[in-house]
Amino acid sequence: MECKAAGESVFAKEVLFEGNCEQAVDTELTLPDYCPDIGKLLKCRLVPMITSRQVNFDSLVVEGNARISIIYLDDREKKIRCCERDYPFRASVPYDDTTENVKLLADAHVDYVNCRVVNQRRLDIHGAFTIHMTAICGRQNELITDVEGEGLRLRMESGEISNLVCCTQTGFDLSEAIELSEGKPPISTIIRSDAVLCMEECQPIAGKLTVKGDAIFTMVYTTEQDETPEHLEYVIPFNQFFDMPGIDEDCKADVTLCCDMLEVSPRTDSDGEYRRVDVDIRVTADIRAYRDTKVQWVSDAYSVNYEVNCVRKQVRLERLCDTAYDTVVYKQSLDTGDIRTESVCDLWCSVLDSRSNYRDGKTVVTGNMAVCMIIRDPSKGIVYSEKNVRFECAVSQPACGQMVRPECRAGVKSCGYTIAGESKLELQIELCLHSSLYEDIPARQICSVELDENRPKSDENRPAAVLYFAEAGEELWDIAREYNSSVESIKIDNGIDGEAVEESKLLIVTA
Repeated sequence: MECKAAGESVFAKEVLFEGNCEQAVDTELTLPDYCPDIGKLLKCRLVPMITSRQVNFDSLVVEGNARISIIYLDDREKKIRCCERDYPFRASVPYDDTTENVKLLADAHVDYVNCRVVNQRRLDIHGAFTIHMTAICGRQNELITDVEGEGLRLRMESGEISNLVCCTQTGFDLSEAIELSEGKPPISTIIRSDAVLCMEECQPIAGKLTVKGDAIFTMVYTTEQDETPEHLEYVIPFNQFFDMPGIDEDCKADVTLCCDMLEVSPRTDSDGEYRRVDVDIRVTADIRAYRDTKVQWVSDAYSVNYEVNCVRKQVRLERLCDTAYDTVVYKQSLDTGDIRTESVCDLWCSVLDSRSNYRDGKTVVTGNMAVCMIIRDPSKGIVYSEKNVRFECAVSQPACGQMVRPECRAGVKSCGYTIAGESKLELQIELCLHSSLYEDIPARQICSVELDENRPKSDENRPAAVLYFAEAGEELWDIAREYNSSVESIKIDNGIDGEAVEESKLLIVTA
């Protein structure tokens, strides 16, 4: 006879798919007419930009553009120049899950890029980048909170979890018209432009979510007057509101921002000089909002009247312990090897890979960064050099359990340097860290109980009470089940408060 069960629905994030898709880049680039001939190739940059993420019935699809930037010295004036071209891509992986409301998270990392100069106006480019895709959804789990049946004894477990209120993905645009400050020469050629998003605050309110932070925009450009590039850094603050039905001030949110697209367009002023740039940034926000909830569930059962058949399953629950948005400064000495540094024309850094773990009350992030440098050497002229450096930084975060799991993203906010010798630079790198600390709560629960009426537990030859010598740490549930008793009666008869025997002792166990 199947027993009647009562339950409670809770929601948790579930990863349905996680994998990588490699995209090859094999193309040629011919300089447009307005670009001078190539005298010396300095650097070929590859920047994948994602424009759409789609979950189809049979595949996960990511589309975008691979932006190739050729940084070179022209053959006449020996000035630094740049030519850019966007190449569309479409990455697809098989997917056969029928779950609804699936969100696709995706980011891209460059594996390598090689560039060969065929002639002064044409280049062959070969490279690859990897797109990491994660399909997630909010999965409903049914926790069995009570079971009714003849003579049933239930073992209850409880805990505090983060119940998923909403899981969504949305986008917004940032646009800014930036004027060059007085004293800055007008723009001739934009060599490099980058944007990094640094969150400062994420606050749920009634039916809405507000996200505050800064987009740090960096641009390096050449002028007609000077061979040394000019640098521009500009902070674009944002305060974005999202409609989030069902959330309120008691909720907690985990938000990840991704810069999908950056467009920079030089504009002329009234004198016809390029002294303004229009900056357009496309941002994708992956949002998960939680409400902390105390829950309980039936983890085991037996009957004092019949043998029982129990079906068990494992349910994965989680709790969002803390989110931290922080900026840390990382310092590093860098040896440029056989390159003597007269001056630095440009220097930028990018995170190649990172991983995180939790120890001693901190989320520790380690990884590798690429330090890219365009240096003026007194004997070699302008040269390009690239070095990989390891980094480690930490964010203090309070843990809320034993099985904690940090999820951390790191980006370079700024990269400063000091020339400390002919072949030595002292770097000071600001890293933006977004770290979310989760606790995994494994819940093994009963999902159904059936009384076997053909196997009753006979009262014949059963003593009214037994003496049982319990070892320290032995659980009362196991003793009660063995002797067809109950945890409550063992506690009362033996003056025990907890769920286990603290020290070895003789117990009276009544049926």
